[in-house]
Amino acid sequence: MKQILFILFMLCSSFFFGQKKCTLKLEASTANLQSKGVVELTVTNVGNKKIKINKTFSPYRMQLKMGNYIADVDCFKDCIKKTTKIKPGQTYTYPIPIKETIQYPKLITGRTYQFHLFFDLIDLTNEDCNIYGLKDEEITYTKVNHD
Repeated sequence: MKQILFILFMLCSSFFFGQKKCTLKLEASTANLQSKGVVELTVTNVGNKKIKINKTFSPYRMQLKMGNYIADVDCFKDCIKKTTKIKPGQTYTYPIPIKETIQYPKLITGRTYQFHLFFDLIDLTNEDCNIYGLKDEEITYTKVNHD
């Protein structure tokens, strides 16, 4: 009897602890960066359960990484807003205006810059998720007025 209970316990444990936690795949698109001044961060739920994410992504959480400089950003308000749930296989896209980033005011209009994008994902979700997919590619951008 003890052996049967032990086997049942092991099967139940492997079933419950073997469940795949949520997994988010992230992709950044700069296709509209030069023309509209917008970077799009796309989040795809590739796990097997619904995931709660923020409806908005603060532009302060995306930084233009030039050299080794990354600002230490603390959001005391407006970083955690309303949330939405995305189902398995569902995608959610955040349009992030470059002019609202921390470094943008320091860029000179008409000058061309090369940088990497850094996304601080601390407030994306409060769930225990595996996050992958962001590629660290160098971006070339010429500052123009996007008003």
